[in-house]
Amino acid sequence: MARGLGTKGRFAVAYLVLGAAIGTALGGFIVLLQRPGPQPPAPWSSWKPGAASLSTRVLEIAQHVGDAYRLPSGDPLVAVKVSSKQSGPNIQGVVVVKKDDPKALDKQYAKDDTAVYILCGAGKTCAMNQGSPGIVHGTVLRREALELALFTLEYAHPIDNVLIFFPPANGQSKLSSTLFLRRDDVSGSLKHPLRKTLPQSPAPLPGRIAPNEKKTVDDLTGTKLFNYLGIAQNIIVIQPANGPTF
Repeated sequence: MARGLGTKGRFAVAYLVLGAAIGTALGGFIVLLQRPGPQPPAPWSSWKPGAASLSTRVLEIAQHVGDAYRLPSGDPLVAVKVSSKQSGPNIQGVVVVKKDDPKALDKQYAKDDTAVYILCGAGKTCAMNQGSPGIVHGTVLRREALELALFTLEYAHPIDNVLIFFPPANGQSKLSSTLFLRRDDVSGSLKHPLRKTLPQSPAPLPGRIAPNEKKTVDDLTGTKLFNYLGIAQNIIVIQPANGPTF
């Protein structure tokens, strides 16, 4: 009959088992330490404004986006201007009137959470000298306006709404067409990097926008175009348009 382990033997076996368990645990811990952690999310864009103040961030965004869009000649497609007290009336906000009744208020947006830009051509009253905003230029202008709005909503908090004026359309001598985007309108595009929404980089020339990107621009801007009716009591008044006019 086999003899049972003595007290010393039992302690030896216990230490061996304990040592093996500790070794296994340490081994697993070392593996966990060596395993790479989760990768940080990709940045929303390769560039972002560096200023601390909101007004300066908006100006930086206007310059950055405006510099990216060019005509075939190499000249800027348009200049991107920021509406401010120095450039015109002390705008107090934006009012949207009903599509079927310009005298009926639909919604109102405060100045503190609304940015206003003007896409201005080199001609008089911001008209474009090198080609008018017809079909060829119009799609890229709407792409530029969309990118401008996305940068603003991503980096210029607490801005939640962006109004962008387009250059005068053919036969017009004053600003009349705008794009108005709220944060909720493009929330999906703000949840992933910019180049997933607008892959072409650098920005395409007029007439060179890729078909899939044109569809994205049309989808995000086509129903967000408004007619500019004027300024009443320092409030910009806009009305839903029937669709792209260029």
